[in-house]
Amino acid sequence: MARTRVFVSSTYYDLKHVRSSLENFVTSLGFEAVLSEKGDIAFAPDIPLDESCYREVSDVDLFVLIVGGRYGSERSGAANAHKDFFTRYESITREEYKSAIRSEIPIYILVEKNVNAEYQTYLRNSSNTSITYAHVDSVNVFHLIQEILSEPRNNPLHEFEKYADIESWLRE
Repeated sequence: MARTRVFVSSTYYDLKHVRSSLENFVTSLGFEAVLSEKGDIAFAPDIPLDESCYREVSDVDLFVLIVGGRYGSERSGAANAHKDFFTRYESITREEYKSAIRSEIPIYILVEKNVNAEYQTYLRNSSNTSITYAHVDSVNVFHLIQEILSEPRNNPLHEFEKYADIESWLRE
């Protein structure tokens, strides 16, 4: 019998400790954790690496999205121009999330508490480009949260401060 496969999506460098802990938790439940940095994704040599990630999402049973203060790298096929805080672009992590939506698999979304607090500030000041945000590297983090909350279903969002908050919520 095949094990339940859980895709973990987030930016890597700022959340690698959370990703590692989440991998251990998922494995302890008897599930298979799917993380790009662990070689769990079959990368095709004829397509960009991120395209393999999007394809892999369609073959998993659960999707866990962790939103922190970084928005992430731009998806393949984009111009790769220098981006400032307010430049709009689509990240790999966002596209993984959109692939999970298209595949209609259950999605669990976790947002760092400080990022969620700044999102509330952003909502009150979205037209003010002179504000400097302490916990995010791009306005696109806020756009991603807005996009998640606008989905008609499959968008349970939970904020976390430490990894134990994530594990407790997912265990429930």
